Amino acid sequence: MDTPFLIEIRIRGDISDLCKKLIFDIYRKFRVSGMVRKRPVPHFTLFGPFSCRSIKDVMHAIKTTGKDYSKLEYQVKGFDYFELKKKFLFITTSSRKNVIYLKINPSDELVEFRYALAQRLLKITNSVNHDNDSKEKFHFHATLAMKDIDRKFDDIWNYLKRYDITKYGTSYRVTLLKKGKIVCEYDFAEGKILRRSQVLGRFRRR
Repeated sequence: MDTPFLIEIRIRGDISDLCKKLIFDIYRKFRVSGMVRKRPVPHFTLFGPFSCRSIKDVMHAIKTTGKDYSKLEYQVKGFDYFELKKKFLFITTSSRKNVIYLKINPSDELVEFRYALAQRLLKITNSVNHDNDSKEKFHFHATLAMKDIDRKFDDIWNYLKRYDITKYGTSYRVTLLKKGKIVCEYDFAEGKILRRSQVLGRFRRR
């Protein structure tokens, strides 16, 4: 099933600069290519990947959910990793570490927004992430390295230990993507959907 759509929060400011630095440092020092095949855009996912019959319905769901919020706050604190495990008859037969990420501690408002949005979207989309339907199990994270890291994990992890990161971020936008390209953004302050041309135009003027 083709699942080209994704909804995310793009990290801005000094946290974004730090994410980019870590992504490129890991790439250069350890030759990990997963996050730099294209220009890295620090972010964390809220919903997806998914497919849908009507992108207008998805945009309406984002706007309807977003109207009750003026901003979404979060904390970036430390690192963690995901481990891909293969099982046979409930016994783990093999495992490999396949993602290293910055831990995102969401505010209560961010948790509520994401869950409310997911409940609307699950009715009109096909999502491959089953944790979208859970308020407790959904994992907020900003990926730094992925895919070809298993054999290099210990070296990367020891490198990251030199960083003691605690930063706070605020998002005023939610971004809808199709195959990595911006479709639109919802602006909490303006209470409206901004089309791709508007988003890119505003970005270039900054």
